Parts: sequence; C-alpha cells; structure tokens
Amino acid sequence: DIRKITAMAKRRGLIVVVDSTFMSPYLQRPLGMGADVVVHSVTKYIAGHSDVLMGAVLTNSDAINTKLRTLQNLAGAVPSPFDCYLALRGLKTLSVRMEASMRNSQKVAEFLEKHPLIEQVNYPGLASYPQKALARTQADGGGAVMAIFIKGGLKAAGKFLSELKVFGLAVSLGAVESLACSPAIMT
Repeated sequence: DIRKITAMAKRRGLIVVVDSTFMSPYLQRPLGMGADVVVHSVTKYIAGHSDVLMGAVLTNSDAINTKLRTLQNLAGAVPSPFDCYLALRGLKTLSVRMEASMRNSQKVAEFLEKHPLIEQVNYPGLASYPQKALARTQADGGGAVMAIFIKGGLKAAGKFLSELKVFGLAVSLGAVESLACSPAIMT
C-alpha cells in the first residue's frame, strides 16, 4: 500500500523509494501517491525490446533532484544518445504493448487458475487476488507479471518449464517475448 507506507514514512522523516519497473509509468505513478523517488529499469517495459541497458530515477523533490544530479555528474551515469533513442522508441509504443500484455496475461491467468495442475495463481487482474481492491487504487491495470504455484513442487515446476512451447525460459520481463522462470530453480 504505497499511500499507507508513504504516510508512515513521512511521520518518521523517512524518504520513500518505489521500484515501479513491474508496472511501468503507464500503469502506476507512485510520485502522485506521495513517494519521494521512483525507479524504473528502462531496460524492461519502457524500452521494451531487450536492446537497452538503462535505468531511470524520478523525483518531485528539488533537494533530492540536486543530490541525484550531483551523483549522476560525479559517477558519469549518462546513457548514450543511441540508448536514449532506443528507449524513446520503446516509450512511444508502451501503451499499446502494456494493453496487449495485460489482455494476454488476464487470459493466461484465468486459464491457469482453473487448471487442475495449478495450485494457485497470483495476478492482480484476477477476482481471486487477495489485494485486488488495493491494486485497483494504485495502478490502472493488473500488469503482465504473475506468479503461479504448480502442484507437485519444484520437480513438477521444472518439468512444466521444460515443456513450454510458446513461452521462452529466461529470468527477465518487459520485452515483447512471453517468458517464464522459476526463481527457486533458475537463480
């Protein structure tokens, strides 16, 4: 709950940083919910084509911005013009890609939720998602990342992953490919 965490942090004089990579700025804007800093892996949804290595740090605070600009200048953390071009290219299609990703994710989540070999599906777009009401107050959609629990544990999960035909097997997200991974097996 970004608003609740932000209120608690402000009472204690703390800075709130939100990594909104999984939702992208198309679906979630934490600065408008009180966060002090938002970070995005531009490499993921924003650029969207697995061809840019870039991040972004955003803030509404002049004081934090001054510190970040100084750090950026001292560390040389400036992307190349070509990387900026690629990120801008991806940003221009972000809305179309996110809408398509969410439509597809919703269908996959609904299918898997009814499948006899699936124990549980965690996806904010599902009616069964425990924090669906909260998710709706913080984002304009369910995003495109879900967690599924396969009956039979890690061995069954490994078999499931090895038999995928449409989804690629990779520890990533946000590009045009559909990917699957098991952190317990792959990381």
